[in-house]
Amino acid sequence: ARSKIKYEFAATSTRPALTLYWYDGGNLPSKEVMGDKNAGGSGCLIVGEKGKLYSPDDYGKKYELIGDITEPTVEFRQPAGEGSSDSVHFKEFANAIRGGEPTMSNFPDYAGPLTETVLLGNLAVWSGKKVEWDAKNMKATNAPELEPIIKPEYRGGYTL
Repeated sequence: ARSKIKYEFAATSTRPALTLYWYDGGNLPSKEVMGDKNAGGSGCLIVGEKGKLYSPDDYGKKYELIGDITEPTVEFRQPAGEGSSDSVHFKEFANAIRGGEPTMSNFPDYAGPLTETVLLGNLAVWSGKKVEWDAKNMKATNAPELEPIIKPEYRGGYTL
């Protein structure tokens, strides 16, 4: 199936309101959005007021600035360890399991909310309707009929 999913995130104390579009199933952004860039099978395009940041892969290792913008200054924590980025990632994960520092893409702050967002898009595509989401209570406020999908009741013997 092909889909274009629109997410609308409210402003927070650290960023303004944000609109995110997710394209999948071979569905790609229009030429109007992409300009002269060729959207491949994967990637990310961030559209701002002064320009765009385009990365043709999933991880943002390669990127290109488009428009009247300068190279961003970003401070981030480099994962500890030596080796390729993949091997550092695995070492960082193993260290976190052993009680070390949380990974850069730790579950409560990054991986969990990202997974919740993607699954919310799946829920909207599956139900065929806009889903208004209350993240704190894990509920679709406009679609109570989706509750059995969001929090299914399992048969006995499958609880933790």
